Amino acid sequence: MRRQLLIPERASPSAGAEPLTRSDGVVTVNGFIRTVRKQKRVAFAAIGDGSSLQSLQAVLSPAQAEGLSTGSAVSITGKWKESPSGKEQSHEIHAENVRILGDNDATTYPLQKKYHSTEFLRTLPHLRPRLPVNSLLLRLRSHVISRLTHFFSEQDFVQTHPPIITSSDCEGAGEVFTVSLEPTASKDHKEGASSSQDELFFQSPKYLTVSSQLHLEALAQSIGKVWTLSPTFRAEKSDTPRHLSEFYMLEAEVAFVEDLGQVMDLVEDMLRDIGRGLQTSRVGEELLQARKLQSNEDAEKSDVTHDVLARRWQGLVDGPWPRITFADAIKTLQRAVDESKTHFEFEPSHKSGLQAEHEKFLAETVGQGGPVFVTDYPRDLKPFYMAPSTDSLKATIPEAANAGSTVACFDLLAPELCELAGGSMREYRLSQLLENMDARGLRRALGSDSKDPTAEGSLQCYESLPPNFSLSANMVAGAFAGIAEHSVMYPIDLLKTRMQVVNPSPTAVYTGISNAVVTISRVEGFRTLWKGLSSVVLGAGPAHAVYFASYEAVKHAMGGNEGRHEEHHPLAAAVSGAAATIASDALMNPFDVIKQRMQLHGSVYRSFGQCARSVFRKEGFTAFYVSYPTTLCMTVPFTALQFTAYESISKSINPTGRYDPYTHCTAGGLAGGLAAGLTTPLDVIKTLLQTRGNATEPELRNVSGLWQAAAIIKRREGYRGFFRGLKPRIITTMPSTAICWSAYEMAKAFFIARNETQR
Repeated sequence: MRRQLLIPERASPSAGAEPLTRSDGVVTVNGFIRTVRKQKRVAFAAIGDGSSLQSLQAVLSPAQAEGLSTGSAVSITGKWKESPSGKEQSHEIHAENVRILGDNDATTYPLQKKYHSTEFLRTLPHLRPRLPVNSLLLRLRSHVISRLTHFFSEQDFVQTHPPIITSSDCEGAGEVFTVSLEPTASKDHKEGASSSQDELFFQSPKYLTVSSQLHLEALAQSIGKVWTLSPTFRAEKSDTPRHLSEFYMLEAEVAFVEDLGQVMDLVEDMLRDIGRGLQTSRVGEELLQARKLQSNEDAEKSDVTHDVLARRWQGLVDGPWPRITFADAIKTLQRAVDESKTHFEFEPSHKSGLQAEHEKFLAETVGQGGPVFVTDYPRDLKPFYMAPSTDSLKATIPEAANAGSTVACFDLLAPELCELAGGSMREYRLSQLLENMDARGLRRALGSDSKDPTAEGSLQCYESLPPNFSLSANMVAGAFAGIAEHSVMYPIDLLKTRMQVVNPSPTAVYTGISNAVVTISRVEGFRTLWKGLSSVVLGAGPAHAVYFASYEAVKHAMGGNEGRHEEHHPLAAAVSGAAATIASDALMNPFDVIKQRMQLHGSVYRSFGQCARSVFRKEGFTAFYVSYPTTLCMTVPFTALQFTAYESISKSINPTGRYDPYTHCTAGGLAGGLAAGLTTPLDVIKTLLQTRGNATEPELRNVSGLWQAAAIIKRREGYRGFFRGLKPRIITTMPSTAICWSAYEMAKAFFIARNETQR
């Protein structure tokens, strides 16, 4: 037995399918009870199944009506007869057999014969479609989609279904929903394990689509004309009817079109076709009927009455569909204000665009209550990918005197709804497209070499990490850089330490760097130049891992990676450098103390462990951190200066932002040398504090702070004493920082390249 609801003939002779009728005139209908009225001798039930706004009346005996209640599912067989009154319906069914297919408790059924707010109905997603108006909206949606499918098919469009999960933000506003795998959803996830970028389901961030435009543009270049009606998601935190988190959006792309008018013609023809379909369809007739009934109710009032809706549909069919430029639209709005015809909360302006109140006014006046196209918006108000307006059109717009100041685009404004559709011509010239992106600061992750924008290496800016660059990879890159820096330049660092010692032994006094190398190699052996290296290797790895991880995190948080690559962010660079050194020095300071103790002339320590145990036993734990305040006083300004100089120098000599080892080496060396020279006095003080345990004089052994150490140096050697070891410090720091930055950037380049190949 098929489900069938009989529609009164007076309502629509052709509505619905034919009822299941036997030769003796008996019919069967299936549906849900909307209302039931029980009297002593007869009962009446209104039945609906969602196929019509109206219900079918069934005449029942009291026995047949027993057990029936609102919401019950029934199958009724009976005679199809004319209704005696003929007012509400032309025919009714006189029941001979009633089967209850699904019981329902009317006392707990939430849908009653009264007004229900939309907020309440949202709590009943499984029942709200049973309301006649809601089921009508579903049939309206189905009807419109059917008309759209037929229209685009007649226009030789190909319907496509672009992906819903995508790596593209498309509109670049950042208002996207990120797709992720909950840790508890993974069978292999270990309890207590932290979620990281390496555990992403897709290996890189993916989002729910905000638009299928980019996919459709690619498809249009393959099959010409494409369209889709796809679910779309926006993460805008705006609780208004104009901002939905999930909705369906119709999008279409056409290749080989050079006139914006052709695109507007397509939109106009599409909406005309929908308007004609609504005027001649059963669902359109019911929609007008529902609007008439709704306008007579006090529960929910609307300005869109039966007559207004019918007039709008006729306006879609008849037009006039005027087309005005944005400049003319602003003039119209300003003239209306000057003539006191209206008042706007927001003043019409070429710089601020059209507000909702402006769009409504234009649709009611210029559009005469119907749609109106507004074209040629200023370039600054529209996305970078829109092509400039044609010269002939710009010549009619005084405000568009400069070439390219407006773009070939349109917004279709409709009464009450405001913007209903939009479109544009796409910029197809690569050089101009890249120039537009630069002007909007959209090429932060791209090279700006206009001569060869597709050259290998120009597609990634290595001054900022990609969003899926994991913390572990960042720390590995930093550790690699730290070990490389300290290991290669360690012998010069040893010379610097010895030359900075206050009151050294007579055999440890050197006249210069070359003299120191020769003397140490001849007297103590060449291997002495690397004594204490193990302490650096053990400490530099984790310390520099924390160093660069903190640097990248703070720099990103302060907006140092925002805007175009060539933009300088000295404050972000300085603060991120300072934060990095505070965190890393807390780890590195004990290792640095041990290193310098082992570097001293006559040091008795043979290994890292022996030195650490000896210092701890004789001087306590504080000996490892006695120089920490001085270290921070030196390294914070040193790192701030170095990072600021590095960022500025590297951006100046490498404006493309692509990976270039020569740039990182040169910028790192110059930045390090500058910072080292300016902070040498603090380094001399730090050396005194860290080597006090090896001193023979009580005054030197008991020095306990920065100012006390500075006073001793000044009293004994004057201001020149603060610059002991200046040359070896600069000679050490310049190649050290060059190696450090080169190693770090090389490691970043490696991880980024590996990540790209895994996508």
